[in-house]
Amino acid sequence: MNIHALRLCLVTHLQNESFHSYKNFILKAIEGGITSVQLREKTSDLKKLFILASQLKSILQPFNIPLIINDHVEFAKKIDADGVHLGQSDLSPDEARKILGPAKLIGLSVESFTELEIANQLTSINYIAASAVFPSKNKSNCKTIWGMDGLRKITEMSKHPVIAIGGINSSNIGTIIDNGAFGAAVISAIHDHDPKKAAADLIIEFKKRGFYASGNENKK
Repeated sequence: MNIHALRLCLVTHLQNESFHSYKNFILKAIEGGITSVQLREKTSDLKKLFILASQLKSILQPFNIPLIINDHVEFAKKIDADGVHLGQSDLSPDEARKILGPAKLIGLSVESFTELEIANQLTSINYIAASAVFPSKNKSNCKTIWGMDGLRKITEMSKHPVIAIGGINSSNIGTIIDNGAFGAAVISAIHDHDPKKAAADLIIEFKKRGFYASGNENKK
């Protein structure tokens, strides 16, 4: 799986919305230019999550947009998702790699420089997520708010590509990229606006700098 597909990742946020309605939202976001989707729904109902993941996968596959599963490694293997995103309290990346095999994407959230140092020793991950760059209304339990200076230090120190998450929007994503972020994962920046226009406004900042979602992009 090409890591360049993580340039602009839409993190799901269904709340109580019907999937029929959410499907239209996803399709509009795809039109706008999202390059991947991370399924992150806090529920213990794995049957419900399986149905949702299968529905999402059926939408994304025709567009070659990867589906990343948050937390649930065995679940990701069962539905043949394109990868997983892990928190510090989830299954270890090394164990996740054993389960998923060499071709899947594995990401790890990093909330301290100590965690970054440990992540730098891992060969089982493809990227790290700087969590969170700015305060986010969708995640109130962040241990660290990195800010721009923190993000710059992470990108300088990290041996893996860095995905920025937390408070990313069209007004700050350009600065995020300029400070070394490989990509961005967003919720409100697309969910709270017209999804097609919001995604397009975000992706254009990557394109201005020569970054796209394909493996043939110009690299800085």
